[in-house]
Amino acid sequence: MQRYKITSYEDASPETRAVYDDFMATTGATKVPIWLSSLGHSAPLVKGYWERSKGTIFAGDLPRPLKELLVYCVSAQNKSRYCSVCHSHAVLSLDKTMDISKLSICDLEMLAEQQPPQIKAAMMFAMKISADANSITDEDYQGLLDQGYSQEEICEMISVIDLAMMFNTYTCTMKLDLDPEYQAII
Repeated sequence: MQRYKITSYEDASPETRAVYDDFMATTGATKVPIWLSSLGHSAPLVKGYWERSKGTIFAGDLPRPLKELLVYCVSAQNKSRYCSVCHSHAVLSLDKTMDISKLSICDLEMLAEQQPPQIKAAMMFAMKISADANSITDEDYQGLLDQGYSQEEICEMISVIDLAMMFNTYTCTMKLDLDPEYQAII
């Protein structure tokens, strides 16, 4: 059973179309992805999801490849197929040193071990929050500070992780199909 309805660009309200246009202008995409068009029936919803995404992923101090890697880690841990595939695509396109074989490692801790210490610390932090946000200790936080992250960057990191978990909930519950351009990743 398909749990969502796509609102095409042509059928969208002017308010929704404006969000679609902003998405494409910001990301360089030539079409609206399923996650966004599945929200297109509601201008407030589509705008809310997009503005939160744009403000979290496309703004701030953390490098975008790191943000995409964190979203991938959280999504893979949460078994969110849509988000894992989408963000592995983003990681591969933004970080030319990463290859698909590294991202296809099922053991996220093994993947983290292959990263520089600063990236590994962020990945482990993301996975720990994703598993149980209440388990974060002062030592976990201090570990990020020791790796050179500022308090503001740690706050931004938590926002990225929270965004990933929000999208994991949405995409899994709605059982979103993959966009055709992400099919090649799997």
